[in-house]
Amino acid sequence: DTAIEDGLEALVRMTTIARLKGAEQIVAVATSAVREAANGADFLARVRAQTGLEVRLLSGEQEALLIHRAVREVVDLDRGRSLVIDIGGGSTEWIASADGRVETAVSLPLGSLRLAAELRSAPPTAAALRRLEQRIAAEIKRLPTAPPAELVVATSGTAACVADLADLAAGRESANTPRGLREVRWKELQALIERLSRLRRREIAALPPVGEPRSESILPGAILLARLLEKAGADRFQVSDRALRDGLVLETLGQAAPLATSQQHLRRRQVQRLAERAPAVLRHGEQTAKLAGRLFDLLTSVHGLGEREREWLEHAARLHDLGYLVRYAEHHKHSYYLIVNAELDAFDPREIAIIAHVARFHRGSEPRPAKHPTFAALDRWQRDTVVRLAALLRVAAALDRTHASRVSELYATIRKRRVTIEVLSPFDVAVELKSAHEKAEFFAATFGRKLELRQGFEAAEGAGD
Repeated sequence: DTAIEDGLEALVRMTTIARLKGAEQIVAVATSAVREAANGADFLARVRAQTGLEVRLLSGEQEALLIHRAVREVVDLDRGRSLVIDIGGGSTEWIASADGRVETAVSLPLGSLRLAAELRSAPPTAAALRRLEQRIAAEIKRLPTAPPAELVVATSGTAACVADLADLAAGRESANTPRGLREVRWKELQALIERLSRLRRREIAALPPVGEPRSESILPGAILLARLLEKAGADRFQVSDRALRDGLVLETLGQAAPLATSQQHLRRRQVQRLAERAPAVLRHGEQTAKLAGRLFDLLTSVHGLGEREREWLEHAARLHDLGYLVRYAEHHKHSYYLIVNAELDAFDPREIAIIAHVARFHRGSEPRPAKHPTFAALDRWQRDTVVRLAALLRVAAALDRTHASRVSELYATIRKRRVTIEVLSPFDVAVELKSAHEKAEFFAATFGRKLELRQGFEAAEGAGD
C-alpha cells in the first residue's frame, strides 16, 4: 500500500507539472516492478483513475529493444557483434546484435536493488557473496551462447557509477570521449569489486560518485556487470548515458531507428570515424563545424546555397585539421590528401572532391585554377561551391583559433554591402576576433560584402574588475 501511494503521488505531481508547462502529450510506461507484481494491474487502474494516464506495460523484450534503439542513436552498432547491457533496479536487459540487427533481447530478473537483498551487511560475509554469485549464475545460464561481442555498451545508473568509481580510483576526470562513451576495463572492474567488498555502508556512501541512495546496490550491481561481461567474452565495456527513457522519447516522436543501409547515417559515421583518427583536434573540429553551420544558416541570403552544401561544409569543418596526423606544416594540404584517399564510400566522388577542397582551403592561399591543378580539374559548379564554403569555413575555424571552444553563439546583421557578426562569449575572445578579421578579405571578395566581427552581449570574463 505504501509503495502504491508513493507511486501515485509521484505521478500526480509530475503530470500536474507537465500540464502546467503546456505539455500536449504525456507518455508513461511501466517496467519490471509492475510487470512482476501480483497487484500490478490494480496499480495501473488506480493510476488511470487518478491521473488519466494510460500507462503502457512493457514486456522485457520491448524494454530491451527501446534501450537498444536509444544506444544505437549515438553509438555505431551496425558493424560486427555488439552487446548492450542495461542493469536496472529490478531487471537487466541483454541485447545482442550483429551488424545492427538484434539477435537476442532478454530481460533477466536480476537488478542491483533486487540483488542487494542478498547482501544484508557491509562488508558482506563470504557466504552472502557466494549466494549472490549462485543466484546470478543461475539466471545467466538462460542466455544463449554466442560468439564474443566486439563492443559491449553498458547503460543506466549502475554502469555510470561504476565508471565514475573507476575514474576516481585511476585519478581520471570523468569526461566523455568523442563518442560520448567512457571505457572501463575488466581489471578496473575487478579492483572496484574487491574494494567495495571491504567497505562499510557509510564508507561506500561517502565515495563521491555513490551517495546514500546507491550505497546498498552498487556492489551487487558491479558484481552482476562483471559476470555479464564474462558471459560476453569481453575484457572491457563502454558506458553510454542513453537508456530506456531516450528510446521512449525517440519512439514517441516517431523517429524510426537508423538503418545500417541509411545513407545519411553512414555518411555521418564515416566522417566521424575519420575525424577520430586525429583526437588532438577532434574538439576543435566539432566546434568549427558548429560555428560553420551557424554561419551558413545566418547568411543564407548571402551565399545562396542549400541543405546539401550545408552538409558538405560541416563535414569539411570536422575534417579540416585532419592533416595534423601527418605534420603541422602545410597540414591543410595533408587534410586534402587524407580525405580523398579515405574510405568514404557513402559519398559520391564529386562530393568527396568538394569536401576535400573546402578542407584544403580553410587556410593558405585562396583557391585559383591557375595555381591549384586539382581545383582546376573540378566542374565550374564545384569550384563555385568550394569557394563559397571555404570562405565560411575560414571564418568559422578562426573563431576557434585557441581551440578552447570559447564562442557560444553567433548572430548576424546583414546590410546591402556589409555583414556584421556578433560573437557571444563569456570569455575574452580577442584572439578569435583578430584571427577572423584576417579572413574578412577573402569573405568580401567572395560575397561582395564587407565583414565585421565584434564581441556581443555577454560580458567577457573579468570585465569590470
